[in-house]
Amino acid sequence: MNEWMPMEEESSKVQIKEVLHLLGDAPRRVLDIGCGNGRLLVPAALAGHEVTGIDIDPEAISACAAICADADVNATLIDGDVFDELPLCEPFDAIICCGNTFMLFADVHEGVRLLQGCRKSLSEEGMIIIDDIPRDLWPELVEGRWCNGVNDEETLQLVWSTNDSVFAIREGDDVQPNNWELGKDDRFMRLWTMGELELAARLSELSPPESPRVMPVGGGVLVMRVPKV
Repeated sequence: MNEWMPMEEESSKVQIKEVLHLLGDAPRRVLDIGCGNGRLLVPAALAGHEVTGIDIDPEAISACAAICADADVNATLIDGDVFDELPLCEPFDAIICCGNTFMLFADVHEGVRLLQGCRKSLSEEGMIIIDDIPRDLWPELVEGRWCNGVNDEETLQLVWSTNDSVFAIREGDDVQPNNWELGKDDRFMRLWTMGELELAARLSELSPPESPRVMPVGGGVLVMRVPKV
């Protein structure tokens, strides 16, 4: 699983286009959480927005810096834990948390904590943009594509929690065909339901997540906004 290209190329292009549409033509201050190598950050910068990227992976930040340099765009890049960095000094007009990044906050309390930190970092007209996890991924689960299992080559293994929508993907030498319990060495991810997202938004004083448009090939997004008084 390539973390810096977390979805199929066609879906990625659709998502980038939709994010740029939401940002609009006027320059905005944009924060990209889990920016990776700049999949969304660089197009936003090229569109004229003032961009900041945060990633906990120093290699991702280095790769993003190199791509920004090649594209001749300015960006503020932060190598660190988002919980340590938020809220930043100046408010943002938009905060992006896409590319399966929000799924990495597998603990519901951490997801709420993240949204609360984002809320404190938003301008009064601000918005948070995340992947449309329920629409893009839950149908695949219902159709049986996300069942526990190991591929034929035994290079990938998908393991689910027994009592929650939390899972892990094991790769290469980490595959354990005889072990179907999540352990401390697994990286947990959450397949967020719409109900969980709505509750997390409410607890963070944000509007319920809404989908601007339905994307037929995936790559859709959900938007949570600062409620109007």
